[in-house]
Amino acid sequence: MNDNAPPEDGGLEALADRIGRLIRTHRSAQGMSLADLARASGLSKTILARIESGAGNPSVETLWRVSRALRIPLGMLLADDRAPRVRAIPHESGEELHAGSGMSAWLLYVAGREHRSEVFELGLAAGVESRSEPHLPGVEELIVCVGGRMRVGPEGEEVELGPGDAVWFAADSAHSYAGLRDARALCWMLYPGGMLR
Repeated sequence: MNDNAPPEDGGLEALADRIGRLIRTHRSAQGMSLADLARASGLSKTILARIESGAGNPSVETLWRVSRALRIPLGMLLADDRAPRVRAIPHESGEELHAGSGMSAWLLYVAGREHRSEVFELGLAAGVESRSEPHLPGVEELIVCVGGRMRVGPEGEEVELGPGDAVWFAADSAHSYAGLRDARALCWMLYPGGMLR
């Protein structure tokens, strides 16, 4: 098999569909109309509509103009989006960092983009389950269990958490929080740049 062979037509179609979907998602998450994106990028609405529908064959220059208008890195449009949408983070996982004071720290989450965030303290009695409708595209949640046991995450991808455990997930699908034992947690809501709610 030749790893340098050009992708088959099906691969190019899938790439065009994915790029179109990502552009539409980021545009919607920022509350931009197609006309807004056309003005910001200097491209016509017709060209942008074709790209978003997966029918266009945009050049790198065109994608660069769109990424600049959306204020996202070009690589975000070109990168493979098959990365996991949920990441379980076991208690004290990763490399331990030490401070001179004796405090220890473990990095739970890092993001290289600007976005608004909110932190909530959650309380769930044993047997209580709270379901949430999908948030807008691009909204993420990071839940850190500080006591008890709970099950959290998108439907079908829930993760069980104990004290110190955490889970990150894309919150643009229905998700739930359930107390397996009386539980307390911190919920960090992460919004894409420009999103008001």
